[in-house]
Amino acid sequence: MRFAILFVLPFTVAACDLPEPSETLISDQSRVSPAYRAGFDDGCHSGRQAAGSIFDDFRKDQTRFNSDRDYAQGWSDAFRQCETQEEAVQRRVRSAATIDAINQSRGNQFDRVLSGIDYSGLENL
Repeated sequence: MRFAILFVLPFTVAACDLPEPSETLISDQSRVSPAYRAGFDDGCHSGRQAAGSIFDDFRKDQTRFNSDRDYAQGWSDAFRQCETQEEAVQRRVRSAATIDAINQSRGNQFDRVLSGIDYSGLENL
């Protein structure tokens, strides 16, 4: 469990000061409209939240989504991409916590097996 906490802590601190998703996930070279970027930002936050992120919230301007093709496309593209990325992060955190719990329980089983056994005579071997 300690490993999982140490693994998650840097993400927790960093999440407070992250740039908008379009600034990091859309290349500076790509020529996308401001509407696509806005949709991408909203969709990415929504996708992360849907996958379990506690740092993101659902964002979707439904009126704009229905009337602005670029906003809708950016939102949809980002939702799928960011949801998948967040699910991968969540799986890694769960895996790290599971591995840590298994390692801790193995140590405890070994200690239980040796409890009550006098092995002080083995120290001179």
